[in-house]
Amino acid sequence: MDQIPEFRVTLTRLRLGEEAYPTEFERREEALGQRTKLGGRPDWEQGRRDNPQCKKCQRPTTFVAQIDSVEYGSHHIPHSVNWMTDEQKWMFGDVGLIYVFFCFDCLEPHAEFECG
Repeated sequence: MDQIPEFRVTLTRLRLGEEAYPTEFERREEALGQRTKLGGRPDWEQGRRDNPQCKKCQRPTTFVAQIDSVEYGSHHIPHSVNWMTDEQKWMFGDVGLIYVFFCFDCLEPHAEFECG
């Protein structure tokens, strides 16, 4: 695949209890393609589970970020790209997420992928 287009990310610290995007099932469609975030807990697509273990020390890793399919084809998405074209580059499977974890003891990164 070609290099994917670059996006600038603007960070906003959330207040305690505030969510980065709607997580309740009824509003899930509104959030698809806009679930990229740093910190907190991963929003697993395939059901909640524990963070993966570090391959070196076998302790749980720390969740760092999740990256969403930002070009998901929907009128809700500001960067929507028609899936019928070759222009859509930011689509991970079926509107999937890439999850990034880090072991602060071993300085080891870990990434996982899930889609709906």
